[in-house]
Amino acid sequence: MNSSLLRQVWEVVEATQTDILTQLNDMQLVQVLVADLKDRNLLEKDEEANAQAYIRSRLILIRELAESRKDLCCPLKVKVPIHPPLEVLTRDLIAG
Repeated sequence: MNSSLLRQVWEVVEATQTDILTQLNDMQLVQVLVADLKDRNLLEKDEEANAQAYIRSRLILIRELAESRKDLCCPLKVKVPIHPPLEVLTRDLIAG
């Protein structure tokens, strides 16, 4: 594969929703990414097999990047208690 196609593969990966990258099985994910490359007219017929092989060899990395991207986009859903509680702080300000 040439460097231009490699760059285009990673651009498609970055543009693909994280849920797609993390929830599809391996075969489905390869098909979706290759189809996207075809839809964008970025993939010649003779490059399709090479693109599929490259994507298959990078599936773990693709999924890890998607997970890290998901973590950055979605804040943690953890309840963090405020110490001291707000009413105590307000009372102290009024009394003081």
